[in-house]
Amino acid sequence: MNTIRSLVVLALILILCMALICPPASAHRVIVQGRVSEIQVKAYFGGGDAAPMADANVEIYAIKDGQEELYLTGKADADGMFYFAPKIGVSEYRAVVEATGHKGEETVNLAEGAGIMEAEQAEAEKEANLPITGIITGFGYLAGLAGIAMIITARKMKKKYENK
Repeated sequence: MNTIRSLVVLALILILCMALICPPASAHRVIVQGRVSEIQVKAYFGGGDAAPMADANVEIYAIKDGQEELYLTGKADADGMFYFAPKIGVSEYRAVVEATGHKGEETVNLAEGAGIMEAEQAEAEKEANLPITGIITGFGYLAGLAGIAMIITARKMKKKYENK
């Protein structure tokens, strides 16, 4: 019985030593590539409804070494979306969108990421949600005033019954 136990312990020690000494095995070579295949431009009217700028005229300017040149023109779809493939060697673009007398523009810098656009989009969404926030706040004020009025009325009624 001791010999079997000794063999098991020896086998475990051998397996542990092999696990520590041998490098991890790799069955397949792994290749990771990053690529930006498409840039998305979303155009919509500000305000409460944030309606998309359907069929808006879109101009895309490529900015390279401080020089700006017209890269693409086109129209936004029914949802106010316009997609384009980036030009090789250019990491900054300016999108100009115009429809029914309304015009807006945005600069996209691929090297810095889309943080500028995300921040502006978050601000626009916050601005769009402002009316509902105002309504909820108004109801809160009214409920507070009604509560104060009920407390004052209850105190007056209590004094009236105590004096009788």
